[in-house]
Amino acid sequence: MSESDEQPACALVSVLTPVGRSAVAVVRVQAGPEIFDQPTPLFTAANGRPLAQQSVNRLCYGRWGHGPGEDVVVCRITPTLTEVSCHGGLSAVARIVRDLKDRGCRDADGRSLSGVAEPPLQAECRDALTRATTLRTAAILLEQNSGLLEQSINATLGKPADEWADRIDALLEWADFGIHLTHPWRVSLVGVPNVGKSSLMNALLGYGRSIVFAEPGTTRDVVTAVTAFDGWPVELSDTAGLRTAANPIEAEGVSRAQRQSAAADLTIVVLDRSRPVMDEERRLIAEVPRSLIAANKSDLPAGWRDEAPGACVHVSAATGEGIADLIDRIAAMLVPAAPSSGTALPVTRRQVACLRSAAAALESGNIDAARAHLREIVHGEEPSQKHPGRVE
Repeated sequence: MSESDEQPACALVSVLTPVGRSAVAVVRVQAGPEIFDQPTPLFTAANGRPLAQQSVNRLCYGRWGHGPGEDVVVCRITPTLTEVSCHGGLSAVARIVRDLKDRGCRDADGRSLSGVAEPPLQAECRDALTRATTLRTAAILLEQNSGLLEQSINATLGKPADEWADRIDALLEWADFGIHLTHPWRVSLVGVPNVGKSSLMNALLGYGRSIVFAEPGTTRDVVTAVTAFDGWPVELSDTAGLRTAANPIEAEGVSRAQRQSAAADLTIVVLDRSRPVMDEERRLIAEVPRSLIAANKSDLPAGWRDEAPGACVHVSAATGEGIADLIDRIAAMLVPAAPSSGTALPVTRRQVACLRSAAAALESGNIDAARAHLREIVHGEEPSQKHPGRVE
């Protein structure tokens, strides 16, 4: 069969490596070499030959694009499947993908370009592993990717139906935790203006993400940054000071802060320890059920006539005092218990939805529906499946 006979129906591009900074990123392209060579070369090989003349399965060094360009290594996996390895920074990957889309490529899931048909559970576990951002989460996802979750589901199906409920409940116990392995826990910093929320966020991150200024004022928008505490990925949000807004722009900032706090997994209420606690701050603490109080400015003389309502961590964003203790408290509240090695758990919302539907079917006495939902986790939905008892 000639190369022209093997041309794909459409050109596709997929980034195989996780999003973020890394040493090397890999972009896979389902297309013939002409998409790289015509009308002008996207890739200029060091040996001077166009991609169409490069041997299959040979690594080829060269430059991508014109002007400053990017150093890349290109390999033709098959006549119509090519991998481009480039610098792992976001800009290099974005440029290569953009150039290929300008030539007619469409976005595709990496699974569809792997050349291997994977059952949904295997594909989801592998995809989750590629998106792990810490070693701790990667170790847990690696166990699920190695077959632990699939073995647990199959073992459940092999048991008498009256034993299924406990086994499903054991998996659902870790449902929220499993989703967060690839979606950071969200932590929002709230408080009245000028208590040092932005400075505290910078201290927690270890670098200046939020802009701080010596004169009084309030953040107008929600500023976010992703970090890790005790090996768990965390998205921190610095929000506008909560008060009666003086203008429409500030009012919008306050509204966004309230929405961010409502959606957070944990809210840190920041107080200024150098002055008395305000009634407005006491009301704020009472309104936020899942919160941790950070008493900032511990480097200044204490201004409290009494203790702040609830337990709090005394910190100084200026000197770093208490920051380590605050990080420990945040991590402990987000993840009060971690699964031991060898614990099976769901890692996607689809898997969680199937487990909940199986549990609901069992509760209603529909064993066949429960079996179908459990099988769906591993094999995907069968064409004739009707989803009795599905709970999303």
